[in-house]
Amino acid sequence: MYLEFLKAKNAYLAASRRAFACGLAAGSGGNLSIRIPNTELMIVKPSGITLGEVDESNLVIADLHGNLVEGSAKPTKETILHGGLYRRLPQIGAVVHVHPVYAIMCANCFDELPLVTKQMKQITSRPVPILKIKHNTVDEAGMAMIDALLDSQPDVRCFLLEEHGLVSFAGTMQDAQNNAELIEENARVYWEMAHATR
Repeated sequence: MYLEFLKAKNAYLAASRRAFACGLAAGSGGNLSIRIPNTELMIVKPSGITLGEVDESNLVIADLHGNLVEGSAKPTKETILHGGLYRRLPQIGAVVHVHPVYAIMCANCFDELPLVTKQMKQITSRPVPILKIKHNTVDEAGMAMIDALLDSQPDVRCFLLEEHGLVSFAGTMQDAQNNAELIEENARVYWEMAHATR
């Protein structure tokens, strides 16, 4: 189990630094998580720090209900979202929730995000859903909306949140991270196209 934890930790740190370098979240916003294989535990970002500040000294381990298992900091407020997705989808191993600008603009202005890049069409065959969750974090009511989405579209692996960015989840952290970047690229292209034709 220790080697699996090390691999998960290293993948988490690399993805967090890349997300920060790509500008996918401002300030202390954005939360990544990775499931420790063969456990009901996840590595998450502590509250109050940027994705770029995450390191071995401040990572925390929580169970899938958000309870602190190891670490000295408070886990992210988004453990309901992350843990809920892991409980619902045992095949996924990582969740990326970030706040990139174009994803937020599209989530605020549209009901879904059409696919306008070939890379996005390789990820999914349907538009990216947009959920109009009003709470600042994904609470139990918001998680119920996500569950309803997954009931109606079981193959969904990403969605946007109004005023709150994007959520991408996959079997590996690398796939979840790559998909998040491609969603933001698609959102930027769609936004520019929509405004170019006005």
